[in-house]
Amino acid sequence: MSRVIIYKSKTGHTERYAKMLSEELNIPCYSYKDAIVSKNDEVIFLSYIYASKIMGLSKILKKYNVKVVIAVGALAYSKDYLNTLKDVNNIKLPFFYLRGGIDYSKLNFFFRKFLPVIGKDIAKDDKELLILFKNGGDFVNKDDLKEVLAFFSKEQYTNTTF
Repeated sequence: MSRVIIYKSKTGHTERYAKMLSEELNIPCYSYKDAIVSKNDEVIFLSYIYASKIMGLSKILKKYNVKVVIAVGALAYSKDYLNTLKDVNNIKLPFFYLRGGIDYSKLNFFFRKFLPVIGKDIAKDDKELLILFKNGGDFVNKDDLKEVLAFFSKEQYTNTTF
C-alpha cells in the first residue's frame, strides 16, 4: 500500500497544484484518466470545480481508496465557500480548497462565452471578481499548499497510512 495523487484538471491549475504537492510529499502523481493505482493505495484527489461540483469526485470515491479531497476553483478562499463545497459534494473526508483561476485560452467555445456572462451575476459588485470573469486570471501559488502540507506533516500522518 502506498500514497498517490490523482488529479482531474481542465485548464492546468489543478495539475500544477497536484505536481507541486507530489514533489513536496515525494509521492507519485497521475492524471485522472492515466491513474495507475491499486484498490489498496491511499489516494489524495485534486479536481476542479464546476457549478459547485467537484468534477469526478463521485466516480473516484467508488473506484479508489480516497483519503483526502482538494478542490481547485477560481474564487477566493472563504470558510463559507469551503463549507458550501463540503455540503454540495457530501464530503466527509479531510478537505481543502485552493484558488486556481480561469484560463480562457484552454476552454472551449461554450465556456469562453458562458463564464463571462454568469460571472457578472456571481461577481455582482466585486470588482476583482468581475475582472477575473472578464479576463481570466491565474492564482496558483505554492504557498497556498501550506495548510495541506501541514496536515501531512503532523506526526500521525508520517506513517504509511493517513
